[in-house]
Amino acid sequence: MRAPTAFASALIALAASAAQPLGAHARHQAAATEPAKVHKVEKVAENVYCIFGQGGNIGLIVTSRHAMLIDDQFERLVPGLLEAVRSVTDKPIKYLINTHAHPDHVGGNVVLEKQVSAIIAHTNVRQRMATEQAKLEPAKRGGLPELALGSEDAKEQARLNIHLDGTEVHLLHMGPGHTDGDVIVGLPSALVMHMGDLFFLGMLPYIDTGSGGSFDGLVSQVSSVAAWIPDGARIIPGHGPVCGKKELLRYRDFLQAVQAHAKARPGRNVAALAASFDQAAWPEWKPRTEFVTWETLFSAATGKGPGRVTRP
Repeated sequence: MRAPTAFASALIALAASAAQPLGAHARHQAAATEPAKVHKVEKVAENVYCIFGQGGNIGLIVTSRHAMLIDDQFERLVPGLLEAVRSVTDKPIKYLINTHAHPDHVGGNVVLEKQVSAIIAHTNVRQRMATEQAKLEPAKRGGLPELALGSEDAKEQARLNIHLDGTEVHLLHMGPGHTDGDVIVGLPSALVMHMGDLFFLGMLPYIDTGSGGSFDGLVSQVSSVAAWIPDGARIIPGHGPVCGKKELLRYRDFLQAVQAHAKARPGRNVAALAASFDQAAWPEWKPRTEFVTWETLFSAATGKGPGRVTRP
């Protein structure tokens, strides 16, 4: 439970001493001092959960003696995240896995590193985080992955199997896609997969070309996973609702349609490509004017831009 603020504590003490409930005005004031809850927990399978909040979706795996987190959103949200975890289990968090290096997935590392045995990610995630943290004051640094899989060559595939209390978890790096350090996390016994930002559902996908991302690589990875993922599997995307193989196949088809549209029209600028693409045929993927638009998506697909809206 979140510790009450001093003001809320005083109100609670006053109510207890008077042996009477708080009045409506006092209850409103007490509630106003509590931070709004932003996390929502959804059970995905037995002992597997998705935690939604502000930023990338978080995975939670519970074993017989421990818990394991996949991503952690932002530093300021860690108290609420831990409250959400405790609503499911009071077992200690053994490992924290980062699917890639973006702040809305690793921002809580600096706090959680004090509570977990190890943070695990691809080598390029650690390298990119270290580069960004070098710009900060020493007191604000921390949370770098201690265990890194793969090499700096993003094209080199890598795999790590974690065996924890009889539960087996697979980490798979298949090459550059959303970034150059993406890791897919699979839990074979539960038929659950966390795909990080290799999978966007509900909004246009972001390909961070400045961080080694590749649109063609993303298409290749999603197509590969769609070919072997079993029926009945549940998928936690980096952003969007928990879904299954049907939605992944649809996502693959969408990415391939964007790719084919761009390749069939060499020399067209991104505005023309976006305008001539049948956007209405893919209502599951919506543009966001402040993040990824149809133009920026085609800029990534053609290798001509950063993949998202940039500000001066």
